[in-house]
Amino acid sequence: MIRPRVFRALGATVLAVALGALLIPSPAAALTTGHTGSGRPALAFAGGRLYLAWAGSSGTAAAKELVVAYSTSDGLRDIKVPNTERTPQGEGPALSGDGTGVYLAWASGTSGNTLTAAYTTGAALTCRTSFAGIVAAHAPALAADATGTRYLAWIDPAGHVNVARLDSSRCASTQTMALANRVTLPDTSIAGPALVFDDSGSSNLGFVLAFDTGDAAHSIAVGSFTGTATLTHRTSVSAPVGSTDGPGLSSGNSDLYLSYRGTDGNVYLSYSEGCLTPCFDQHVSPTGEQAAAGLGLPSNDAGLFRSYFDLTGHLVIWRL
Repeated sequence: MIRPRVFRALGATVLAVALGALLIPSPAAALTTGHTGSGRPALAFAGGRLYLAWAGSSGTAAAKELVVAYSTSDGLRDIKVPNTERTPQGEGPALSGDGTGVYLAWASGTSGNTLTAAYTTGAALTCRTSFAGIVAAHAPALAADATGTRYLAWIDPAGHVNVARLDSSRCASTQTMALANRVTLPDTSIAGPALVFDDSGSSNLGFVLAFDTGDAAHSIAVGSFTGTATLTHRTSVSAPVGSTDGPGLSSGNSDLYLSYRGTDGNVYLSYSEGCLTPCFDQHVSPTGEQAAAGLGLPSNDAGLFRSYFDLTGHLVIWRL
């Protein structure tokens, strides 16, 4: 079983060469790419590729370029997916793989932050759907279970956490998606939520949410979403420090993994140890990295990858 204590021992080794040259990771390495941007980037695996998406540097603060790319070399080299979409500075998109391609969700910077979704296998964005009347105040989150049931989580303009099922069944016929069974939680958040399906084999908590509560301790709330407005198996993480930036969640190897940027600027990683609470608050440790904003993790890779923007605004892809 891979544990974060291994992560701490290895740390993150940055191997960088001159701009434009090949970046070669060590067995545990942080690839500092030439890409710049802001907010929380997203990662997902599908079809033998690592997909990446982030809010880029070009454009206005309200409408930065939405960059989508894929790599067959764990981020060493990537190919951008053509698109003209925009998203707010300091936020970012969400990704969720289905084995062939990825679903993408973002707050559209060209339509008042309307929640928008699309699908891609690398050539272009397809099945693009703008959910009229639904505004995302921060970066959304996506996750799917083993049957392909996919949920989308976002923060509405009032700060409340929302979750709905993303129905893509009409993509082949009408090239549109729909939201179903929307639930608005009484909980509020000051940043984009994280969402994962627990396939760890130990806790089996179903869909799990994490979000920044905005309380005095800067707590991150974590709990199971069961289709109602009340989270179960709830816990809170605020020590050694809390967070005001969007966290990341991942599942696998008998554990759930939570990673976030602390209020001190350091990256923290925790694991649940199979607890039904889950016990993230008991296993929090710094990784030795510093981030400018939130952390993006692929949903089901057991915490082996994470991405963030460093203090110079460059996209970093960390892998064990």
